[in-house]
Amino acid sequence: MDVYPDSALLLLEQIPHPEELRGKQRADYALLLTQARDKNYLDSLQSDSLIKIAVDYYKDDGVKAGKALFYYGKVAALQDNDTLAIQAYLSALAKLEKTEEYKMMALVHQYVGRLNDDSEMYDMALDNYRKSIFYNKKVGDTLKMVYSYRNIAWIYEVRKEYVNAARYAKMGMSLLKQDSLSPVYSSLAHFLGEQEKRQGNYVKAVEFFHSALKNEQVSTLIPYYNLSLGDAYLQLGQLERAEMYVRNALSSEDCYTQSGAYHYLYLLEKKRAEYANSAL
Repeated sequence: MDVYPDSALLLLEQIPHPEELRGKQRADYALLLTQARDKNYLDSLQSDSLIKIAVDYYKDDGVKAGKALFYYGKVAALQDNDTLAIQAYLSALAKLEKTEEYKMMALVHQYVGRLNDDSEMYDMALDNYRKSIFYNKKVGDTLKMVYSYRNIAWIYEVRKEYVNAARYAKMGMSLLKQDSLSPVYSSLAHFLGEQEKRQGNYVKAVEFFHSALKNEQVSTLIPYYNLSLGDAYLQLGQLERAEMYVRNALSSEDCYTQSGAYHYLYLLEKKRAEYANSAL
């Protein structure tokens, strides 16, 4: 399931007449199919009634009850029922806390943290992310630890606690050991670039932004990184480079990034006018 989720899904879909399954076989099928759909990003096919079969059957089995409740929470979140989702996640943790399913506990805390984060319950979210780090450390999952460090850094950024924000981002980056191919590398590099820019360290900020741009795998984020880079060059007085990167940001489908790009183009022209007047 973890290594070849597409093959697992194919095998499950080839089971004849799954509606005729009963008892444990039915519950296993419900849990495995929900899990396979999740790992193959088939969110539109998820069914709360399907995973509820596993939830009801495994209520006295700590490990499987915890897994079933976790996926029940994920399906609820897909249906925009955050209240039910967090109830399911917390129930999953209650089932799992007496087990050694550290990987699953780390995952559940990560998802609870996201919901608390979205609800601006930052202290609770920080606690969840730290617990996720604790459990991921037990199983040696460095990459998931990095995601939690990044999420903690974001919360401190929102709170304007910039020293803590930079500290946790650097902790995450140090765990990556300069692995620029990691999917989380560019977002951390960009974040650290923003911290340097805030402190007026524009040359260092440019280095981080270039690294983020070079290695980003999500195309929709590239215009946003271009905007940050353009701003840094503007602060350095390198107007030609600033304009090039700001104009690249105009390709964004995000209205805030586009608005920011037009604002910086205005600042660029204003700066050019100031230079022209000073030369007279």
